[in-house]
Amino acid sequence: MADAGHARFIDRHTIEFVRFYPHPIERVWRAVTDASEIAAWFFSPARVEARPGGAYALGGPASDFRGVVQAVEPPRLVRYGGPAPHGPEGYWQFELEDAPGGTRMKFVQHSQPGFWSNAHGWPADPPDHPAGELNPWRPATLGGWHAAFDHLGDRMDGAPPRPVDEAALQDLYRRLMRRTQP
Repeated sequence: MADAGHARFIDRHTIEFVRFYPHPIERVWRAVTDASEIAAWFFSPARVEARPGGAYALGGPASDFRGVVQAVEPPRLVRYGGPAPHGPEGYWQFELEDAPGGTRMKFVQHSQPGFWSNAHGWPADPPDHPAGELNPWRPATLGGWHAAFDHLGDRMDGAPPRPVDEAALQDLYRRLMRRTQP
């Protein structure tokens, strides 16, 4: 089972999660680059061409979670460009490194400053955030990544995905955003 590290803000437009998984780096690499693995712990259906310039599409035709793979350095780094709402300079990436007893995973997602347009019309959350509705992060987004990384650990452990208390995770991330998001 992975540790349950929380997100931190590198800056207003960039989040980072760091997790440790008690699995070899090759196993974690496969889990974050192989479409069938990603579909099991994150978004299904999934299509991933894990090569620079390769396309990825997660979550079906209505999902914005698609783009181009920007960098691949097996088994240490994969950078997925986008997804679309986060701008042409936006990305999400996994950096892996061997650690005693397993693998340290650093996940970073960056939203291009000035690009987020809130096309969904979501209200500001937390409501008092200085960026208001134009904040690219939501407690549900951060809680979703948190749960996905728990499920990634469950998948590699051969266990069923653990239940998620979405309301509690969103409340945790709402408080974290109020305290720490620049």
